Amino acid sequence: MSKKEFLDILYNQLSGQMPEGSVAAHVQYYRNYIEDEQQKGRTETDILNDLGDPRLIARTLLDTEVGAGNPQNGSTYSATYNEADSDYNEYDSSDSARGHVKKHSFKLDLSTWYGKVAVILIAAVVLLLLVTILGILIPVVIVAGVIMYIISQFRKQ
Repeated sequence: MSKKEFLDILYNQLSGQMPEGSVAAHVQYYRNYIEDEQQKGRTETDILNDLGDPRLIARTLLDTEVGAGNPQNGSTYSATYNEADSDYNEYDSSDSARGHVKKHSFKLDLSTWYGKVAVILIAAVVLLLLVTILGILIPVVIVAGVIMYIISQFRKQ
């Protein structure tokens, strides 16, 4: 695997799963790391073997992404990433040029406390709506039933 393939896989695995600034920051971090290690005399193959599978790195980054508390939230490497000589500026233009549309989806992580709270709040709102609707419908149905019973009693007479 080459450096470009490694970074492409990392980018593709992160893209759409976290903000583009964070994706850019992570890709740039690994690009800089590989280049720094090459300047120290290490071969690209050795560096990439030490780093491991970019899919596993992406999964780890996604699992540990905490937003503002993350030191790599986009601010650390964004200036370097936005330089004109960056190879990764092509992703935005080439993906849209080929007609690819990125789908952003929201995934609720139930393993976190806020994921569990969100589910509990959603369930509470649904139950509240259900109780409110039933609270309105039951009296209406009872009144309609009583009226129909009274009408049926008058028809019998």
